[in-house]
Amino acid sequence: MTALIAEAFSTRPSEMMEAAQAIEDGISSGELIKIPPQPDEVDPDGYAAREGRLLARWAISRERNPALRKRKIAETYRLGRRIQCDVCRFHFLDAYGPIGQDYIEVHHIQPLHISGPRETRLNDLALVCANCHRMCHRSHLGSSWRTPDALRRMMADTPRGRLDSTISR
Repeated sequence: MTALIAEAFSTRPSEMMEAAQAIEDGISSGELIKIPPQPDEVDPDGYAAREGRLLARWAISRERNPALRKRKIAETYRLGRRIQCDVCRFHFLDAYGPIGQDYIEVHHIQPLHISGPRETRLNDLALVCANCHRMCHRSHLGSSWRTPDALRRMMADTPRGRLDSTISR
């Protein structure tokens, strides 16, 4: 690997210096996304793209307690409910068989980025499938957070959502 880098610096010095500067800038800013695309990474026809180069990113995120997910699932069983999405009612076990057993994501109904550190109770969490979880977090039309209830209302207001509103809840 070192020999390849040395060869690249000797044969393409300006390009490699630009990449090195982008790495240095990325390290100092915490964003390593400014490395310019390399010529062999871009398909002029737009039908393919080279992927797989290693990038390092530094991020700050809120701590989550993984035990809360297990407790939320246990509470759901204790209450005699199914482990399914609170928004669309998708049930992984029904769809995927045994591999889907107890598979679900957990969404904080009150966002930690707004509340900051706080005590989270099981009632503060919702069971959601990956698609609904992404839609809860998706930035769109000025909103970057939605509760499962708000997402369910949005789905019901779409033509497809109205057609599927007969799904038993």
